[in-house]
Amino acid sequence: VFAGYGITASEFSYDDYFHFDVKDKIVVLLRYEPESFREEGQEPQRRQYTHHANLISKAINARNRGAKAVILVNGERPDGGDDRLIKFGSTSGPDDAGILMVQAKNSVVERWLRRSGKSLRLLQRDIKLSGDPQSFALSESFKLTLSVDIERKQAQVRNVVGYLPGTTDEYVVVGAHYDHLGLGDESSLAPDKVGQVHHGADDNASGTAGMLEIARRFVEDDGEYHRGLLLMAFAGEEIGLLGSAHWVENPTKPIENAAAMLNMDMIGRINKGKAYVGGVGTGEGFDHMLSGLSKDLPFKIETSNSGYSASDHTSFTAKRVPVLFFFSGLHGDYHKPSDTWDKINADDAVALVDLVGDIAGALRESEDRPQFTKAEPDPHSGAAPSGSGGGGYGPYFGSIPDFAEVPNGVRFADIRPDSP
Repeated sequence: VFAGYGITASEFSYDDYFHFDVKDKIVVLLRYEPESFREEGQEPQRRQYTHHANLISKAINARNRGAKAVILVNGERPDGGDDRLIKFGSTSGPDDAGILMVQAKNSVVERWLRRSGKSLRLLQRDIKLSGDPQSFALSESFKLTLSVDIERKQAQVRNVVGYLPGTTDEYVVVGAHYDHLGLGDESSLAPDKVGQVHHGADDNASGTAGMLEIARRFVEDDGEYHRGLLLMAFAGEEIGLLGSAHWVENPTKPIENAAAMLNMDMIGRINKGKAYVGGVGTGEGFDHMLSGLSKDLPFKIETSNSGYSASDHTSFTAKRVPVLFFFSGLHGDYHKPSDTWDKINADDAVALVDLVGDIAGALRESEDRPQFTKAEPDPHSGAAPSGSGGGGYGPYFGSIPDFAEVPNGVRFADIRPDSP
């Protein structure tokens, strides 16, 4: 069956499935969405699509109506582009939408529809001109069989951990993730460049280099410290904080002895005289210590209370370990091949690493252990340095997922204060 764009949108009084039964059928769907969804004055090349255009939305709508599979076709693209198939693994969304979804060229689908006296080009034109669905069942004699076989590549990766002992069993963690996107995947923000090396100079070669520099600094330091220093390079951060989540569940040192965790993720692109430190509200005295040690920096420090955002310190916050998260800010090269070494602001990055080292030293020396506190919400929303608000495909709950593998459902590690 042909089901137009596969969209049900009450706000636009549009439903490709209205009085149209697709149970146990294969549905052929156009990509994108009807022209009638476009805001007035919006140019086709620059239009913002609604969530109805997302492939996952189309898949779920078809699945919920009992369809057996989805065949996606470009049709005439709004940007006038070629009839190119989407690269496998280049789109965002869950790995398994609960329904098979494959893609076919326009010319192939045109041949199928022609057997029922229809034309893909004309059907799309009629939806555009009338604003009404043009769904129909193909000839009874026309049947398709689909066979889909997906081979998933899996690899074992490792956290890399080093330890410098103190005079007690307590320790301070300094960490950074060392993975990036490889040749790009659904996380790439340059989908047309998937297959090219995504260098990750800032995300997170900068943090990894910072962690190694702090290791060098303390290895060469002959001083005696009250607490040890646990240096951690995490794997699997980009696909869900996997390395840090694994370690806090299987710690190589008792996690109750972790006095604090300092995380560096993207510290190499400080600009406009500003860097960010998150998690200040998770440890008593963090704000006072930070303001004292940062007063001679060549840039300003902006802080946020929350110990939760999309990086590895979140795994430690969930275990009630005080955290500080060091971050230089997002930029236009984030998750693109253009995140290269020549754009690193090395002088300011070194100054920020010196601050992290000073804080690590102060925490190692102090007799008093910072007490974990439940961070109060930040007074002005949006000040948090990273993507800690809502987003994705659905509503924002304020839940912190437990990244350990849970066989049934989703387990929460924590709840954001004052969230839904």
